[in-house]
Amino acid sequence: MSEHKQVLYDLRTAYSGPFVIEDFYAEIDSWINEKGFTKEHKKKMESVTKDGKKIQWFIEIKSHLDDLYHGIVMLRVLMDNVREVTIKRQGKKFSVNNGDVLVNIDAFIESHIHGSFYQAKPIFYFIRALIDKYIYNFWSFKWDGRVNSDGRELYKRIQSFFNVQKYKYE
Repeated sequence: MSEHKQVLYDLRTAYSGPFVIEDFYAEIDSWINEKGFTKEHKKKMESVTKDGKKIQWFIEIKSHLDDLYHGIVMLRVLMDNVREVTIKRQGKKFSVNNGDVLVNIDAFIESHIHGSFYQAKPIFYFIRALIDKYIYNFWSFKWDGRVNSDGRELYKRIQSFFNVQKYKYE
């Protein structure tokens, strides 16, 4: 039995213009490796339409906080009208992608209730909920700031990536 608590709600960024999809994937992977997190693919789907490719990429980035808690950052990337274009710059030709990108980030804390004796019994769980609500939050808000800041840091990294792409290829 596990609880999910959402600590970051619907952080979005959008971009329209030239970029390289492989560089975007590499940027996300490098952030995950720098932080020491694990990545779990939920969905990667590409479909070809007359306007270009539609790409959906959903991943969960997981961090181990302690024995009872795990941080989860959900990254949903929707790319639409993605076409491969050739840009000529300084006498060289570059092959880049051009399209619209929507990135959505949510963050959760997953707690495993079965972790200890005091949280497995219903009466102890009820008492813990009352103490958290009316007296002091021992467990509920312990990791909120860390998981929230991880999601916001990823958001800033993605925004800076697209800002660089805008000036790099235009």
